[in-house]
Amino acid sequence: MKVEVKKIDKLKRKLKIQVNGEEFLQEKKETYQACSKSLKVPGFRPGTAPLDILEKHHQAFLKEELLKQILPKFYRQALEQEKLSAAGYPEISEVELTEQSLSFLASFESRPEVEIKETAYKGIKIKDKKIQVKPEEVEKVITNLKDGVKKVTEQDLDDQQLSRWASYPDAAAFREAINNQLFVEKLRERKQKIEQQIRSQLLKSVNFEIPKSELEHYHQHLLERETYNLRTQGISDEDLDKYKQDLSQKLMPLAESEIKLSYVLEAVRCKEGIKQQDNSAEVVFGFILSQAQYE
Repeated sequence: MKVEVKKIDKLKRKLKIQVNGEEFLQEKKETYQACSKSLKVPGFRPGTAPLDILEKHHQAFLKEELLKQILPKFYRQALEQEKLSAAGYPEISEVELTEQSLSFLASFESRPEVEIKETAYKGIKIKDKKIQVKPEEVEKVITNLKDGVKKVTEQDLDDQQLSRWASYPDAAAFREAINNQLFVEKLRERKQKIEQQIRSQLLKSVNFEIPKSELEHYHQHLLERETYNLRTQGISDEDLDKYKQDLSQKLMPLAESEIKLSYVLEAVRCKEGIKQQDNSAEVVFGFILSQAQYE
C-alpha cells in the first residue's frame, strides 16, 4: 500500500491511498468468496461458481460490497502506517477501482497533540466553604409545605399534623429529615462548584485548536438532546423552531469547552500513565481532584 500525506492546515490532512498487487487481489478474493455463498449463478451451487463468472453475473453488487469492506480497512491501515490519529469520520473521494487496484483520497482532521505541564493540573487551588444548614432554611421548607397542603386541602396544619402528613412520628424527626435533605443538596452544589473550578482552570491551562468536524458533530448532538428534553416538557415544535437558533448559539460554547476538556483529560491520562478504560475521563478527573489544594 502506498500512502501520500498532504497537510492542508494545522489539523486537516489529505491521504492519497493506492493499493495494488497481491495485497489488493487477496482482499478482493476474500470478499468475493464471502459474497458467493449467498449469490445465485445459473449452473452452479451457491459458493461454487468461479470468481470470474460470479463477477460477470453480479458485477455491480460485488463492486459495492468490495468497496464497503476495503475502503475502511485500508484507510485505517494508512493511518497506522503514517502514525496519524483522526478525529471523526473521513471524507472519501476520487475512488478508482479496477480489476487489479484501488486508489482513493481520504480527507480528515487529525486529533490535536496537547502538551500539558504538571503545574497545570497538580495543586489546583479550590475555593471551598463549610456546609451548614441554617434553622431558617428548614423553617422555610416547612412553611412552603404548609402553604402547598393548604392549597390542596384548604386546611391549616400545625407542625405535628404536617409531620404526620409527611409520614414522620413527630416534628423533631421531620425537621431532622429536612435538615439532612438540605445538607445533601448543599453537598451536591458544593461538588458541582468544585468541579466547575477544576474545569475552568484546566481549560485556561492550555491553548490548542479543536477539530471543526468534531465540534460540529458534538454541537449537533447537544442540540438534539436539548430539543428532545424540551419536547418532553411539553414545548411545541412551533415554539422550538422559534428559539432553535438562539439555543444553538448558547450550546456552541458548551460543546467547545467539553471537547477541549476531553483532550486535556486525555493528555493528563497519558502523562500520568493512567490505564485507558471506559471511564478514563472520570478516573483522571478524580485524580486531579485528589491533587487539589482547598482554601
